[in-house]
Amino acid sequence: MNRSLIIQNARLVHTAGNTNEAPHTDAHSSTLYIANGKIVGIDQTPDGFAQDAQIINAQNKHTSFALADLAVRLSEKGGNQDDVMQEVLQAALRGGVAHVACLPDSNPVLDEPRLVTQLIHQSESLDLAKIYPLGALTQGLKGEQLAEMATLVEHGCIGLSQADQPIRNTQVLQRALAYAASFDVPVWLRAQDSFLSGGFAASGAYASRLGLSGVPTAAESIALFTLFELLRGLGKNAPRVHICRISSARSVELVRAAKAEGLNITCDVNMHHLHLIDTDMGWFNAQLVFNPPLRSSTDRTALRAAVLDGTIDAVVSDHTAVNTDAKHLPVGQTQAGAVGVQWLLNSMLHLASEEKVDVAQALSSCVTNAYAVLTLDAPTWKIGAQANIVVFDTEQYQKIDAQSISGQHLNTPWLGYELAGAIQTVIHQGKVIH
Repeated sequence: MNRSLIIQNARLVHTAGNTNEAPHTDAHSSTLYIANGKIVGIDQTPDGFAQDAQIINAQNKHTSFALADLAVRLSEKGGNQDDVMQEVLQAALRGGVAHVACLPDSNPVLDEPRLVTQLIHQSESLDLAKIYPLGALTQGLKGEQLAEMATLVEHGCIGLSQADQPIRNTQVLQRALAYAASFDVPVWLRAQDSFLSGGFAASGAYASRLGLSGVPTAAESIALFTLFELLRGLGKNAPRVHICRISSARSVELVRAAKAEGLNITCDVNMHHLHLIDTDMGWFNAQLVFNPPLRSSTDRTALRAAVLDGTIDAVVSDHTAVNTDAKHLPVGQTQAGAVGVQWLLNSMLHLASEEKVDVAQALSSCVTNAYAVLTLDAPTWKIGAQANIVVFDTEQYQKIDAQSISGQHLNTPWLGYELAGAIQTVIHQGKVIH
């Protein structure tokens, strides 16, 4: 049984509520009482509460429910594609992330029910951050034959995804959407036209100067036009679709209009696209190669605004552990992606600091909104709520170096830099783990 806990002087980050006001952080301090993995009292000691409870002083710090990350890979990319589940889930908890949606482009591809069952059992045996598997929408993610969609969901998948692999055949995509809707299964899709994608930088003057193949914003917008038209055609029989990792101002416009029209969609963005732009790549820095690529400062500004006004529902780390050799190849051959689940919270605190908004408003994209995409109960400060909590100091900074990184993979553009915020305590299922 976990030891009872008391969090004193907690400035609660309001992550959910019944009002229309903007998310905010309580100005006054609260006291939380935790026992058996749940909140059992707020500001008033519950009857029979343990006298020897561990006390955590959160003076001058913020207290939030743990975060949810909607894009994490549990296999290494490049090289032998080794299993890195334990490394990733430990990094998640160290960063205050208790809920992790894992993408299906693992080794092997998550397109068979037995693989889903095996993955879930393996993660449960580790007793770390909870995983929410996404099954492959098509067999082998090849975009040709539909996977055993209903069976994958029956065995624990929360939705179906192509990860970073587009479906070239529009008829296959239409059938996949219709079939998913018949089983009320959400579909998670990257918006990318297969013939315009595949480059290592955004189209424009910078990519031209470096001689890199460019990816135009049309690669996303064309795919979004196609997807939205298919959803309109399905009408009331359309499934819920989560659009993954948009990267351009044009995509923001299209998503905003589609939501206003009433299409049943949500979307997310890679946290790195909120801070970095294409020219940050300098002279072929492979650590800044992403899929989709980093874009202009205009795109970054639009993405930030869309996160803060709710057009973009969630911010994700798109955590990708890359084999060292695969990341040290020339930019035109390198494996895209960066590790980042450990700094998702820091990334959002950095955004809040630069945009001068309340911490709660920035964190809603990784807590309230992300929970909603996973169909989890809204995180509300009430008796009976699960005690997955993170206490952090917004006035300190976290230096990202080899010693602070959980695990062996160091592929991150933040290596050697500092990000806003320092975590004091992480409580997972009522137990202090960091």
